[in-house]
Parts: sequence; C-alpha cells; structure tokens
Amino acid sequence: MEFHVPGPVRSLKDFFVHLGIVTLGILIALGLEQIVEAHHRVKIGHESVASFRHELAENRDHVNEVLASLPHMHEQIQAQIARIAALGDAAPRSGVPIQPPSLRYDFLSTAAWDTAIATQALNYIPEADARRYSEAYTAFRLFMDEERGGLAIWQELHGFGTDAAALTPEQRRSLIQQLQRYDGYASVLTVVGRGTLAACERALQ
Repeated sequence: MEFHVPGPVRSLKDFFVHLGIVTLGILIALGLEQIVEAHHRVKIGHESVASFRHELAENRDHVNEVLASLPHMHEQIQAQIARIAALGDAAPRSGVPIQPPSLRYDFLSTAAWDTAIATQALNYIPEADARRYSEAYTAFRLFMDEERGGLAIWQELHGFGTDAAALTPEQRRSLIQQLQRYDGYASVLTVVGRGTLAACERALQ
C-alpha cells in the first residue's frame, strides 16, 4: 500500500491533519476489507446449508424406500422359515429351494458435510443449525452401519447353497437361525430408520 502526502507539512497542525487523513484512509480500507470478508463468510455459510439440505433430502428419500421394502422382506423371511421348518428332520423327497430375501441397499451421501468440515465452513453457520445438521448426518451414518451389518448376514445366507433338501437337519436349523437373525436385522433397521428420518426432518425444518 502506497501513501502520498497531500501537501507540504509546514506546521504541527499540518502534520496532524495529514496523519489524520492517512489514518482515516487506513481505517476505511480495513473496514471495507472486513465487509468483503464478512460477505464471503455469509456466502460460504449459505452455500453449505443449501448443500446440506439437498443432500439430506436425497438421503431421506433413500431411507424411505428402504423402509418401504422391509415389510415384504419380513414376509419373505417368514415364508422361507416355514418351508424349511416343515421339513423337520426327515429327508425330503423333493428339493426345497433356498431363496434369501431380496436386499435393498442404498448409498447415502455425506459429501456436503465432510466438505464443510474440511473447509471449516461450519464456522460460518449458526451453532444451533450446525448441531441439527450434525445430528442428522450422525443418524444417517448409523443407518448405513446397520445396513452393512445386514449385508453381512445376507451374504452368509448364500453359504447354505440353493437347496434346503441337500442340507442336514442340523444345517437346516442353522439356516433357520440365520434367517431369524436377518429378520431381526430388518426390525432394528426399521427402528433406526424412523429415528434417522426424525433427525432429518428436524434438520430440514
């Protein structure tokens, strides 16, 4: 920054006048810089919130779709258990197909939140709002953790093959237990999903 003295300094009064002019110019420049910086911070905060709301709304739709599929999954599991349990310990004369229930696994995004943390954009958002968004994203992560747990059980079900008639009575009992575990997972996912949706709605209100 370069300063130019308005004119020759002939007296102490002129010196203080010139000093005041320079000081005022510096204060105005600093004030303008602060205004520009404040506007930039507000813009970043608004952009981050818009990204949160868009991402949370998409995640909410995915969770609703998963929850809508769970009643049918429960019916599939119970029908499968009934067919296998009816075999008892007898050797069946015909094949009884093992049909693992359909799996619905939707990817939930946290990119907007992760980016805001990495860029420290949360500093430009009101604390109460940031807390609500944090709770929503935490809930979505918990939902995804539960989904991954169910995926592991679903994969283990395929280890029993495709025909319950080819299994020993002990293996069929193990298969039933595994199906019951998967049914329990669906029940837990329902509870977690409802809590996740509630947290999401609080963030989006």
